[in-house]
Amino acid sequence: MKLASTIGFALVILVSCSKKNANTSVIWISGFKTTCESGAGVSNCLLINKSDELTNDEWELFYSNIEGFEFQEGYLKKVEILEQKPNDNELAPMDKSISKYVLVKELEKRQDHRPLLVAHWRLKGIHGTLLDKKIPPPTLDFNLDEMKIHGNGGCNRYNGTIKQLGIKSIVFGNVFNTLSICTEANVENQYLASLDKISSYEVNDSILNLYDGQKNVIVSFVSRRKTDNRTKIHDIWSAVRIEGSPINSMVPVPRLEINTTEMKIYGNNGCNDYFGTLTDLTENSISFGKIGSTRKMCPQMEVPKRYDAALLKTRTFRFDGQALIFSDEEGEEILTFMKTD
Repeated sequence: MKLASTIGFALVILVSCSKKNANTSVIWISGFKTTCESGAGVSNCLLINKSDELTNDEWELFYSNIEGFEFQEGYLKKVEILEQKPNDNELAPMDKSISKYVLVKELEKRQDHRPLLVAHWRLKGIHGTLLDKKIPPPTLDFNLDEMKIHGNGGCNRYNGTIKQLGIKSIVFGNVFNTLSICTEANVENQYLASLDKISSYEVNDSILNLYDGQKNVIVSFVSRRKTDNRTKIHDIWSAVRIEGSPINSMVPVPRLEINTTEMKIYGNNGCNDYFGTLTDLTENSISFGKIGSTRKMCPQMEVPKRYDAALLKTRTFRFDGQALIFSDEEGEEILTFMKTD
């Protein structure tokens, strides 16, 4: 009887201590994680918002795990959590948060559109004017894991930070770019200056609009997500046929490198080195902008001349096994490549 009373008294004390050292709160959890540093080193942390109806964009890092919570990329979750603090006589491990968090219940779930930003975006228009198709389009890529951006301004590569990313708001930090001198027309200076004016965004599956403080569209993009064909064509290729005729193995073989990240091409036509831009690239269409090259004269110029002419006629592409085939407007094969090992 005495033992039972002792156990009952101990349980009362335990329950009392638990209530004293525990409390519940309601938070929103972001649909993406980001890199953070804690006592355990670098890891991916949750982002939380303590506003009941997401009326502000004050997101902060949450360094602890929440027992029982299932993270889903692309979904905002409103949850009630229990915070359990250790008793005064308990020593928390140095590499863990002092408190322990447990999911009480999930209250609401919504789509988080911010992960849709993670795509390869190509500029469609600036200040309400569509970009001239003859001008290299600036590109924009988001890295939400590190809260950074990078891309090509139409001439130089650039990178920067994301200072704020809310449900609708976005603010970029300083942007730095390389300093190459470009001779062809571009909108790089105008484009990079516009990034300082951005305060909000709207994104769906294929269109991204960035707005200023007065809700004016400053820049708009179309997405170039890394689909199977886009990933596959990003490589170095050797020409094997021009207009259906095999290339003589006794002459230098033209080569083509396609860089879909920078929307640029490089290569050698069998005599001269060349370089240019991609003005269009979808699942099956491709076209090139202005192409520059060196100006050497070689003993055999027939293949280089035919290759250059065919490259400018290219409008579509397809894969046939390991072969990459370019076609003209009529769908006629004009160039065939094999991957360079």
